[in-house]
Amino acid sequence: MNAPESAISTDVLFDGESGVDAETPWRALEYFASTRVIVAAALVFASAAFGARPLGVSGVTGSTVVASLAYFAFAAIFAGLSLYLHRRFLAQVIGQLVLDLVVITVLVISSGGVASGWVILFLLPLAGASILLPSTLVFFVCAIAVLAILVDAGLRTLSADASDSLLFQAGVYGAALFAVTALLRALSARLASQERLARSRGRDLQNQLAINRLVIAQMQQGVIVVDPTTQVRANNRAARRMLGLEASAQLTGIRLTSLPAATELAQAFMRWVDAGRSEGAWSNTVMAGADAATSPLMESRMRARFARPNSSSVEEFVIFIEDVRDVEDRAQQLKLAAMGRLTASIAHEIRNPLAAISHAGQLMGEDSSDPLLKRLAGIVRENTLRLNRLVEDVLRVARREPPLGDEIDISEFVQLFLSEFLRDRALVPATIQIEAEPDLRVKFEQSHLRQVLYNLVDNALRYASGGPKSVRLVIERAPEQDRPQLWVFDDGSGVPADTRAALFEPFFTTRSQGTGLGLYLAREFCVTNRAELSYSTRREFDGSSRDGFLLRFGRGAAVGNEQQGFLDTLPIR
Repeated sequence: MNAPESAISTDVLFDGESGVDAETPWRALEYFASTRVIVAAALVFASAAFGARPLGVSGVTGSTVVASLAYFAFAAIFAGLSLYLHRRFLAQVIGQLVLDLVVITVLVISSGGVASGWVILFLLPLAGASILLPSTLVFFVCAIAVLAILVDAGLRTLSADASDSLLFQAGVYGAALFAVTALLRALSARLASQERLARSRGRDLQNQLAINRLVIAQMQQGVIVVDPTTQVRANNRAARRMLGLEASAQLTGIRLTSLPAATELAQAFMRWVDAGRSEGAWSNTVMAGADAATSPLMESRMRARFARPNSSSVEEFVIFIEDVRDVEDRAQQLKLAAMGRLTASIAHEIRNPLAAISHAGQLMGEDSSDPLLKRLAGIVRENTLRLNRLVEDVLRVARREPPLGDEIDISEFVQLFLSEFLRDRALVPATIQIEAEPDLRVKFEQSHLRQVLYNLVDNALRYASGGPKSVRLVIERAPEQDRPQLWVFDDGSGVPADTRAALFEPFFTTRSQGTGLGLYLAREFCVTNRAELSYSTRREFDGSSRDGFLLRFGRGAAVGNEQQGFLDTLPIR
């Protein structure tokens, strides 16, 4: 049956290089050398100062004192080497064991042999060898010690006054040393195995903790670990951001109750703790309040969920924080994506009946000699062409095709559009007033811009009084951004403040007959062409202000293939 092997690998024994596995044998050698210094000091103190008989030994002589002093000196030297010179591990171990065997053998021989009791000191090198050396070398050291005892006992039995039981006593001591060595070796191997397992589990735990920290740091959801007094034990960047703190702010060690931004969250957590900590988890939503300036948490509309580990001995809790706006944005994205697919499907189905209407209009115009019918047929043809262009634009955006990016004079284009628009609506030209700076050129696909203008002007006429100059278009260069912009005003009551946030949302309308898609499509066409459409306030020259729709054109060219269509990936509101 093979003896158990040492925990110290062969390369560590001979190289002694530093590393994760090399730290343990050097540490054990340091403890072993320090223990030898203590034992040697005790021997010097007992034999020289008091002349006592430690551990019941006898035969303290002058040579014993000298051997003890020499033992202490060499033990101190080896202890210093093991502490400050981590080189030649095996050489240092063998040197220390040779010192032990030589000194202890001298003590045994000079003190009267096995009868003196000094044999018990052989347990020190045997214990060190059991911890630091493989099994073969351990029993080799034990055999040397037993051989020294037997030789000394054998030589003493040759003298005339020797006891007959001396050799038998030496044999018993030898057998006991072998038994103790085997026991120490088994315990050492078991301890080394447990230590290897502990180191392995420790490394796995460190790796798992590092992974957990990385995952928590990258989470979009805020995570805060607190104790029952709301003192923060751990947190991530998202939590600090949601609480209105800097990303590099130090939050660990601070109580949530001391943070103005987290006062409401801390109060909700304390109420949950007082309600009973035996529950696994509990949710609470911290909604936005009226005084957003005093509480960033209220302004951000946080939703907090409290949880604790299943272990009853753990006095730590986890707070998960989520921004309600992010949830709403994700829901909005799903809704817009579904709406986009539906719109693309409807646009595709419209093409066939639209082609039939256009063909019928052409036949009616060709077969009729009445000028009125010919004019009506021309209007049908122009509007079917415009609808067909709109269908093509929707499908092209759905296929992520880039806009054409036509470079146009915005003033001339708006003038041409309004002439067609007024003709089709049979409106008085004075109803719409245009104020335009000359020579303002933009990049915008003409069909897209025509659809945007149609939706904005049609919406303005719907809520205007219908009198002269009831709708006003202003084309100017934005002074602060140095790019063209277009305003559309009407003399109506304007958009109520409580509905402005949803003004460009799909299917949102205040009219019973409306679809709620006009402004939404207009804004998405603007996004595709790198422009911005919003409802804003303009300061007039006389100091007054006026609300209206603002179209800000982009500085660069129209967006290319990298711009995703609104039917697939939609911008977050």
